[in-house]
Parts: sequence; structure tokens; C-alpha cells
Amino acid sequence: MSGVSLLALARQTQQARINCSEHFPKHVFRDSAWDIMLELFAVAEEGRFLCVKDIMAISGESATGTMRRIESLEEAELVVRRFDPRDHRRMRVVLSEKGREAMVSFLHHLFEVGEAASHGNAPIQPISFVPLAPRRPPSGLRDCS
Repeated sequence: MSGVSLLALARQTQQARINCSEHFPKHVFRDSAWDIMLELFAVAEEGRFLCVKDIMAISGESATGTMRRIESLEEAELVVRRFDPRDHRRMRVVLSEKGREAMVSFLHHLFEVGEAASHGNAPIQPISFVPLAPRRPPSGLRDCS
């Protein structure tokens, strides 16, 4: 990947999400499922894991809300829960293979790694955040401005 790791891209994406809170109310741009997926990906790349309690802190939700979010990610087959082999009272949450593949695919899509990285010092730019050309309203509809 020309010197840029998927872990670095995941951490850069997390930082962009954190920076949103400086400009917008947290509850408006807060999707704890996305925050959970990013962190699960990053810690897996670092050879670590998260327990449900860790995810509760990341999500910023109540215990009930966090469990609902984990359950919905599990139903979508993006994460799996496993007992911690060292302490069976704790439950680990990890990305499933499908979840990891989705994160890798999305990070590749989000960042234009190949082209930017091949230019040495050129910064890696998130391609999905580039604004599209303004769309014209269908005929008969007026613009609200």
C-alpha cells in the first residue's frame, strides 16, 4: 500500500469523526455503530481486542444502547462475540471476516491511496468526501433558496 497502512487510514477516519464534534452537535453526527467498527478494525490491526465494556466507552451510549448496537452489528454478521479465554465473565467483540473485508474495502474506497501515495509527499485525500457537482432540480420543482 505504498507505506500507508490501513490502520493509519482507519485512525485518520476516526480523527475526522472526532473533529466533527468541534463543528456540529455530537448527537447530530453520532453513529456509534460506525465508531465501533472503526475501533474494532484498528485494535485488530494492532493485535488487540475489545470487550463489551470497552465498546460501551467508545459508543458513548448506555449499556442497553451499546448492547443493542452490538446485537445489530452481529445480526448483520459484521462482528462476533466470544468469551474471553482468560476470564469467562468478559465478552470480547471482534470483527467477523465479513466485517473486516467490508472495512478494508471501504477504507480503500474512502482514500485514494494508490495515486496519492505514489507522489511521495502528496497527502492522501479522502475521495468520498469530494463534493459532487450541484444537481439541478427536476423540471417543475423550484430550488428552496
